[in-house]
Amino acid sequence: MDKTKMNRDQLWTLIRCCACTGCSLGIVTNCVGIFYTPLSESLGTGRGQIAIMATIFSIASAFAGQLVARLLKRVHIRIIMTSGVIVSAIGTFLLSVARSLPALYAISVFIGTSLVFYSTMTVSVVLNSWFGEKSPAKLGITMAMSGVVAAVMNPFLTAVMTRSGYAAAYRIEAVLILVMCLPATLTIRMGEMRLGSAPKSPGSKDSGERTVIPAMLFVLICIMPMLTSVTTGMNTHGAAHVVTLGYSLGFGATVVAFQSIFNSAWKLLFGVLAVRMGVIRCSILYLTITGVGSLALALITGVPVLIPVFISLYASCFSTSTIGVPTIVQRIAKERYAEVYATVAMIQSIAYALFTSFYGTISDKAGNYVPCFLIVAVTSAVGIVLCVVVGKKAKIR
Repeated sequence: MDKTKMNRDQLWTLIRCCACTGCSLGIVTNCVGIFYTPLSESLGTGRGQIAIMATIFSIASAFAGQLVARLLKRVHIRIIMTSGVIVSAIGTFLLSVARSLPALYAISVFIGTSLVFYSTMTVSVVLNSWFGEKSPAKLGITMAMSGVVAAVMNPFLTAVMTRSGYAAAYRIEAVLILVMCLPATLTIRMGEMRLGSAPKSPGSKDSGERTVIPAMLFVLICIMPMLTSVTTGMNTHGAAHVVTLGYSLGFGATVVAFQSIFNSAWKLLFGVLAVRMGVIRCSILYLTITGVGSLALALITGVPVLIPVFISLYASCFSTSTIGVPTIVQRIAKERYAEVYATVAMIQSIAYALFTSFYGTISDKAGNYVPCFLIVAVTSAVGIVLCVVVGKKAKIR
């Protein structure tokens, strides 16, 4: 293949993958919270009952990963990703007409399931087939794009909701998913740079050789997503933390804005560093930054100007979760990446759902989020030790 054409195809593949993560993570997942209040008011129920939708998203995605891993061996990537986009858009539209909690929960199952079809797992498989060892840098770009899209779409959809109601916002969201993603998924294809982690196309010959992962190493890479979920579980509690300290909700919104901005910036940097210094070393660096930021948030609460700085350091945890973990699994599992990552993603999604609620319970009992950030700091330290052990056992840096 001509090098110029190869570079052009790689660029367009990257753009397609950015569109997919921008929709699946940036719009559907990260914008779910803005609908809690209007939905609860419309249905006459509490926000907590509406927030269960996010938990259902996570759990449905967790189990859907196993299905996607099997489909990747039998069905063209284009069909898998396109079907996910269509189901996600239909589900989002149906949320605009749902008028009961059971209906919302049932629709959430379909949306949560569909997200896996065109999100991290399939995107990382495609990127690895096109970029090989340089795929972490590209995954960093696509993950950062989800934060950028979320930063734009949250205020946009909120404005639509304020003016025309939540039903109109859901319908516009559904159209956005189709417009942004369908052109990408209908034309996406696998590359030829198969360095062991991208599955072969259906019908291609298999050499019969499969990577054997030692049992202890497999257990360790399953523990890793649990630890990263402990750190990212504080994701939605940033504004509440600021309020419990006695500051205004407006200041809380500013803190969340810092978290979102640095979420994307850290991801971009992680991708570059992972290629240069190795994913294990990069993960250790980021867990250290996360631990320092979390410890500072727990101990230094009386200096408001420093809180956005500390929350910006804490935001580094999302890079370890969304780029570090998939890349480490990719390096270890190689051609078995899809099936192994399906298990890892399931653990990660369930743990995230549990710890998001757990931190809410802890803060209610303590009256603030200080114990929660201390837990995150300790967990980051444990994660550093785990990364060192995994790096040595897997012989990756």
